[in-house]
Amino acid sequence: MFVFKSPPKCNALARVCLCVAVLFAGSLPAHAQRLEQLIHSALASHPSAQGQRALVESAEAGVDSARWQFYPTPSVSIETAQASATDRLYQGENRVSTARLQQPLWTGGRLTAGMDKAAAGLVVSQASLEEVRLQLGLRVVQAYGDWLSAYLKTLANEKSLATHLRLREQVKRRLSEGASAESDLTLAVTRLESISADVTAARAQAEVALARLGQLLGSPVDGAVLAQAVAAPRELANAGRTGVQALLEMALGIHPTVAKAQAQARVQEAVVGERRADLSPELYARIERQYGNYNFPNGEPQNRLFIGLASRFGAGLSTLSNIEAARTQHAAALTEIEVQSRTVSEQVLSDYALAVSTVSRLASIQASLKAAADVSTSYDRQFLAGRKSWLDVMNAARELAQTETQLADLQSTQVVVTWRLAAYTRGIDAVSEEKK
Repeated sequence: MFVFKSPPKCNALARVCLCVAVLFAGSLPAHAQRLEQLIHSALASHPSAQGQRALVESAEAGVDSARWQFYPTPSVSIETAQASATDRLYQGENRVSTARLQQPLWTGGRLTAGMDKAAAGLVVSQASLEEVRLQLGLRVVQAYGDWLSAYLKTLANEKSLATHLRLREQVKRRLSEGASAESDLTLAVTRLESISADVTAARAQAEVALARLGQLLGSPVDGAVLAQAVAAPRELANAGRTGVQALLEMALGIHPTVAKAQAQARVQEAVVGERRADLSPELYARIERQYGNYNFPNGEPQNRLFIGLASRFGAGLSTLSNIEAARTQHAAALTEIEVQSRTVSEQVLSDYALAVSTVSRLASIQASLKAAADVSTSYDRQFLAGRKSWLDVMNAARELAQTETQLADLQSTQVVVTWRLAAYTRGIDAVSEEKK
């Protein structure tokens, strides 16, 4: 049941919205399919999410690889030399084998920066996965909202169709009795054909939405099953905190796009550290054992220990240019955090404003619907008494159908926008959890 937590001045509107949500409530059959289940199925089976999970596993392997860089590097070499008989440097064996183990002692921060880059890259991959899952869940919600709008419109139009059928039969009888003109029957038939077209269009819209849902889930979706468990709007409050500022804080704290931008900034920061390390020589220790000797035959294996320095300078002043380029990319990544934060804030603010306005509009539409129903009933009676024309009766029936269609659109919009806000502020996993 929807309990939209709005600011104090909107409490009355929230109570009206609560009454609207009761229309969706009731006991559900065991085989009814909830919106939560649709989202959960899409997240579990959609290939885009599966592909991103594989990239996360790849990033995890990258972290392991960066960690191993702190360990010694083993190597083995086997060389065979063919030298002339007069070459005094190669009077020994013609094959030499060497086993080496080299351990970096100090790299100027290069290995630590590489580890930080790999760890931040893993966070980028994980945030990308959550971003894909969020967008996938929102696509399911939107497709479901399109189906719900079409379903509710179909119900409204079928109700109007029954009304127009009754009016057509009524005017037929009056025409046979000479109490109505031929034009009255023509008007009734024209309006009936129009509402029949609306019913067909609404059903087609529902089929299109079901097809989209089926593609997202990877299996067909039955509209009759969905209709047994129509989703209600979500509650937006959390632990007593209300208002748009609280929603903004919640969204910015968990939104994967913002988290991804922050992780990408950490990646670029680590790249700056790697580039700076290129200015420093690398201190290393190496031990090796050599079998065979080019200088004399039948020699014993020899053990050696080396302590050395190796530079990593690039051509010319390219190292300094690489550092500057990395700094610029880091600055751009920091700017991207602000860009994504503003984008998320805009989404939350617009959806919140739409959710609040929907509550007020629902109250107005419901009042209009009641008035239109009363007017239509009254015009039916007044027509029989000769105080209203047949055109007045038909116009009242059409206005009632239009109001019911507007209500259907508004109800589906409320479901979509509140579920979307819940996904932004609570996470898609919390939204996809089935209610107990």
